[in-house]
Amino acid sequence: MIGRGGGNEGAEPESPGTGTTASRDTPRAAISLAGAQADIRAGLAAGEFEGARFSETKDNREFSACAVTAVVSTAAEPDPRETERMADELKQRGWLQTKFSTNNGIQVLSLRKAPWTPDFIGGTGALPEQAQDFTGLSVNAVDRDCANRVAASLSP
Repeated sequence: MIGRGGGNEGAEPESPGTGTTASRDTPRAAISLAGAQADIRAGLAAGEFEGARFSETKDNREFSACAVTAVVSTAAEPDPRETERMADELKQRGWLQTKFSTNNGIQVLSLRKAPWTPDFIGGTGALPEQAQDFTGLSVNAVDRDCANRVAASLSP
């Protein structure tokens, strides 16, 4: 279930089936772009968010390997139970929930799995590429390490 946080919000998730300090201290392999996309698709499916439209970072092609963006149109604002099922699936896949909030009908779910930090925003609101309000769920996931490397390579 999605909660409002706890004592371990900044901690990395434990490996499935482990609980020893040694296993928690072992560095994790970073998840790839394909792995992040697969997990996000699985999470969306678990929440019954169908018809996701994934897109590349068109304005900054250099950053396309560093981001996953998608939108899912829905007839009504997403039900928090759908978002819970999505979050549960992602947590089972090793993602750590860092934030969940609702405010004026807008839901924000943030997770982390090194080096990715996805944000899922559900509700009705404006999207930059649309002239009218959008109802549904938007996904913006960034591989911070990749984005930092690309930014450094573009610096004079």
